[in-house]
Amino acid sequence: MDVSYSAVILIIISTILVLGGTSLFSIYLGKKSKGSEDWAIGNRSLPLYVIIGTQYATAMGGGVLVAHVGLGYSNGWAVLFYGFCAMAGFFLLAIMAKWLREQHFTTVPDVIKRIYGDNKLLLNITAILCIVVPLGWTCTQLVSFGKLYYAITGINSNLLMVLFAIISLAFVLPAGLTSVAWTDFIFGCLMVIVSVISIIFATNMAGGWSNIVASVPAEIVELPGGMFSVGMYTIALWFLAIVPGTVTNQMYYQRIFAVDEVKKARKSLIISSLVIFTAEIYSGFLGMAIRTINPNLQGENAAGWFLTQVPVWFLAVYSGFLVATIMSTIDSAVQSVAVSLTYDVYLKNTKSDVNDKKIVTMQRLFSVAIIALSLTFSIAYPQALNWLVATYSYSASGLLFPIFIGYFLKDKKVLTAKGAIGSMLLGFAGCAFGQITNASIPYVAYGLIGSFFGLFIVSYLTRNDLKEDI
Repeated sequence: MDVSYSAVILIIISTILVLGGTSLFSIYLGKKSKGSEDWAIGNRSLPLYVIIGTQYATAMGGGVLVAHVGLGYSNGWAVLFYGFCAMAGFFLLAIMAKWLREQHFTTVPDVIKRIYGDNKLLLNITAILCIVVPLGWTCTQLVSFGKLYYAITGINSNLLMVLFAIISLAFVLPAGLTSVAWTDFIFGCLMVIVSVISIIFATNMAGGWSNIVASVPAEIVELPGGMFSVGMYTIALWFLAIVPGTVTNQMYYQRIFAVDEVKKARKSLIISSLVIFTAEIYSGFLGMAIRTINPNLQGENAAGWFLTQVPVWFLAVYSGFLVATIMSTIDSAVQSVAVSLTYDVYLKNTKSDVNDKKIVTMQRLFSVAIIALSLTFSIAYPQALNWLVATYSYSASGLLFPIFIGYFLKDKKVLTAKGAIGSMLLGFAGCAFGQITNASIPYVAYGLIGSFFGLFIVSYLTRNDLKEDI
């Protein structure tokens, strides 16, 4: 993309204003922070609108800006099915939201401990599975930022990733989830505003919605048929990966734990799912509008091409939108991993007697280490998005059934800690088998099947351990 010097200056100013203002607010929140409870789960006092805003901002990420708009370009309303899968995950979480909030959990391993007992091996495996996805998200967001901003500024992508990684710490270190959630809420509001403006620009450029409908293939714009235009294999892959991936993502759990009132936990998820679904409507609409304007693009290049067609002032505004969207995901991911490493790996595997201040310090140090590690991976392997899909599949295969079946049978004395371990290990093995053999069905299906049967078979074989687990 050929961008003028003045346009680059405007983009940089817009980015500084968005990040500078919100980072100062984050630092202000850090000065008011009350300790590790603030850092880990927002002191369980975040208002409903902030929870909804941070759920939306966290879920949106760089993938929606590029991949989902590209999907809308190529397959129209197929993005709505993707959105329905995410909504299904949130509705499943809503089933046990009240119980989750009542238990005063901090991380997902706390949930597993409540169901299966204090089995150190089980809790360590759970912690690893919880860390994998947000760590992958961190790498992917760094790569996305580097590539997108290189395209619109011409600045070296590695340098951009380094700068963005350093800046992201300003949103995590001051007050952990408290600062992340409140700045995510601000980012979320900005995302909604710019999304609407983008749709208006694209619709006008495409000659109106009626012209869009007349210009793109009928099979991708008609409903409900357009939702299935990607083919049944991809539909199955989405359903088997996105629904389990959503209901096992620790970042979403932390926001359930952080809502200020128990009675709002379920409501926060239902409203969040509806708000998140609007991002898919945006992606499909914008993608088809761009296709109407220029039908000769590769889907993944649609969003980037669109930016070359808008006025410079809007490009500057959109750049702020980009950085807000990506930052809202990376700060959530880093905070989640730092909490897991502190509470579920370090504190639960050592006998160290640490005070509240030291816990906060540890989480901050882990945040710096996570950013450094993610930056290394992102520079060395800039195709992070490819293996992110795999980490989602492996993590979900290991956690879905131990969490959800465990929740429904938690008082039935049927499942054991060794059964949960077997479920996680067989889920991993099933995924690996399906991926290695290049199976005709999504490999995550093998992982889910292995995990399901492993949970019950190993629990039956170790049923004599029930008294010990309880």
